[in-house]
Amino acid sequence: MQRRIAVGALICVFGASGAAQGAAAPTPMPAVSPTPAAPAAIAPKPGRTPAPKDVLPLNTALVLELDDEVNTATAKQGQTFRAHLKDPIMLDGLTVAPAGTPVIGQVVFDSRASAPDHDGYMSVTFGPLKLAGGQSLPLRPFSSTWDIHVTAGEESTAEVTDVVKDIFIPYHYLYRQFRKGSDLDLKPGTTVHAVTMGTVRMIAGNPQVEVLQPVRLGTAVPFTTVTPIPLFTPQPLIKATPKPGPSPSAAPSPSPSADAAPSSTP
Repeated sequence: MQRRIAVGALICVFGASGAAQGAAAPTPMPAVSPTPAAPAAIAPKPGRTPAPKDVLPLNTALVLELDDEVNTATAKQGQTFRAHLKDPIMLDGLTVAPAGTPVIGQVVFDSRASAPDHDGYMSVTFGPLKLAGGQSLPLRPFSSTWDIHVTAGEESTAEVTDVVKDIFIPYHYLYRQFRKGSDLDLKPGTTVHAVTMGTVRMIAGNPQVEVLQPVRLGTAVPFTTVTPIPLFTPQPLIKATPKPGPSPSAAPSPSPSADAAPSSTP
């Protein structure tokens, strides 16, 4: 009985010590995720510095509306047409050019539609735009040549259509050789684009136009230190010198023959 009690006591002691050891084991700490680093500041993309509110930069696009019809079928070289500014030009809260300011255009070159499939086109120029205070702002067309714009897809579709018609329609190929193109017809109200050829600055409440002076080239002859190597060396021309001929000599006098007898005097 005493042996059982001792064994039970030992079991209790070892059980208690095992429980104590289990309780004393340190609890593992949960893994702490690293704090994400702050994103680096994104550098701004390089771009144009916005123009001041009191400056109209050079090469600014303006929208014009046509007041007259412009047609390549009837246009002539030197013909003028009327247009006006669609939107007002505002600088520093002041109206530099109100909407409707007139602009005069001129046809410089005109080509009518012709066969086979040649569309009409023209070249134009614009007169200056009158600003408040009597200043004039030179303008130029955004594109000096006006023509019928055809996309690559439309051109490809038309070409495929013609090939199919050439196969199934007799003599369609000959018809295309005499088919006339289309003329450019711009009705009143058509919008076109013009570009400024000067800078407008507001000085003391008045617009001032600054026009770039044309580049002047010098009259000096360009000189280079590099001598180009010729592709071949031409042989010098050799003039044929005439050979010296025999110089003229005096004709020999006839000598007396040996058979002739000396003359005797009586």
